[in-house]
Amino acid sequence: MLTIRRTWRTAAAAAFATAAMAVATPAAHAASTTLVLDAQENYYLPTEGEGPNLDLGITASGGDAHDVSVAIDASSLAGKATMVVTGDCVSTGTLRVRCDVGPLSGKESIDPFFLKPTAAAKAGDTGAITYTATASDTATVTGKTDVLVGGPKLVARPYPALKGIAPGGVFERTPAFADTGTAPADKGVMLLVQDSEGVSLARDHSNCHYSDQAEAGAWCRFDAPVAPGAAYETDAPLRYTAAKDTMYGYNTYVVWPVGGSAPDSFNPSDFPETGTGAPLGLKSVASGSGFTGSGYGTFATTQHADYQALADTVEGKVGETVSITLGVRNNGPGWMNFRWMDADNSGTFVVTPPAGTTITGAPGPDEQGDPGPLWNCTPRKAGAKSYTCDIGSTDFRPGDSVTQEFTVRIDRVVPGARGSVRAVENPEYPNRDDDAANDTAAIAVKATGSATSSPSPSASASPSATATATATASPSGSGAGTSSGTTGGGLAATGADGTLLRAGAAVLLVAGGALVLLAARRSRTQGGR
Repeated sequence: MLTIRRTWRTAAAAAFATAAMAVATPAAHAASTTLVLDAQENYYLPTEGEGPNLDLGITASGGDAHDVSVAIDASSLAGKATMVVTGDCVSTGTLRVRCDVGPLSGKESIDPFFLKPTAAAKAGDTGAITYTATASDTATVTGKTDVLVGGPKLVARPYPALKGIAPGGVFERTPAFADTGTAPADKGVMLLVQDSEGVSLARDHSNCHYSDQAEAGAWCRFDAPVAPGAAYETDAPLRYTAAKDTMYGYNTYVVWPVGGSAPDSFNPSDFPETGTGAPLGLKSVASGSGFTGSGYGTFATTQHADYQALADTVEGKVGETVSITLGVRNNGPGWMNFRWMDADNSGTFVVTPPAGTTITGAPGPDEQGDPGPLWNCTPRKAGAKSYTCDIGSTDFRPGDSVTQEFTVRIDRVVPGARGSVRAVENPEYPNRDDDAANDTAAIAVKATGSATSSPSPSASASPSATATATATASPSGSGAGTSSGTTGGGLAATGADGTLLRAGAAVLLVAGGALVLLAARRSRTQGGR
């Protein structure tokens, strides 16, 4: 049986158990089971480029069906369109495919193909896509999707970037769109709203359906037709409330014609609650260049996060290589949540080793020979005067810390030597730290030996010495506090003759004979947000 992408939520264990029983006695379900096709009403093929993936769902209602297959025929568009087969369907001729589902319990979503216009296609051309669904123990069912070349093309107006929102404050967004196509959206339009974590959408409107997960947002239907060249915005703004610890996030939306191709992520069953207030409507606005197709915008609150630098003490004998753990803790109250952005947006910390010491740590293979984790610091060489390390957490919650373990060689005793760890904010996404006193912490040295002595080769670190990157994380189970991946190259070490010394993909051989490895791991503290 070919596997079809499952987008509808079905209890897998229950489906398997039901299917297993049905295989043994298929006739027991044949009389009560029916196939139901869920095909979109219209497919709008642009005159240039390519159309969307065809939406098609099939359900076994009342029991299980077996040997389910769907034959799809778009040959009425011969000369006007070509077909690009996707998913697990197979071509059976020009503009024809077959999708073998096999045993079916519940609903399957099938993405059979998308269409591309030919040079001969022109706006206003029409056709149809027909479906024939069969099974070994149910009646055959058929369906149809009407195809229009050209058609409506709904493009969104971007949201403006919002700043200065008070912690826990309310802000508003107003979706807007224009039909830049050649035909009306004569049955109306659909609106899907989605957001980042840390905000909640007010459930104000009776023609909107809301998710029980805040970031999933809502969808709304508007039955008024939209003419080509017309532009509209909602007649009331959408109201959001930011959580008190939220610092940054985004809001986004998409629109499409009723009966047309919905976004791949759209599943109406994900939105079980209906609003109780007045219906959300549309009002006409001037069309223009502001409608670019992307209904996306970021927001920022005035909440702050106190970053505390975390230092350690270099302790040992001259000539030894020891480990220290350095980093940054988020003391809150703000949550630097960038699971929707890059991991390094939370800022950096700068490490300056004490005089008389040399940082020698580098990522290396673990005990099983797998590549070491990502080394989040630059420059990628031993013996630098300072290192800048990415905080590298997309989910830096209050109470979380991100640390990097360094291997440090004690070269000589320097009385009163101090290094430092300094937390540095990302200027694009500042944490607005209001306590500068703890942004820098001192790296102390407790070294024994002669002040003029130099490292002894016999005192070099063993090959098993490691340096690791560690981060505590919230107990959300998101895994956002975990560093993973290959090193992309370890720290480089340069010998006395200037020659780059390497041994393996991530092994560091430094001047003085110290061979060290660095691995990384992240840990999360327990506690709730």
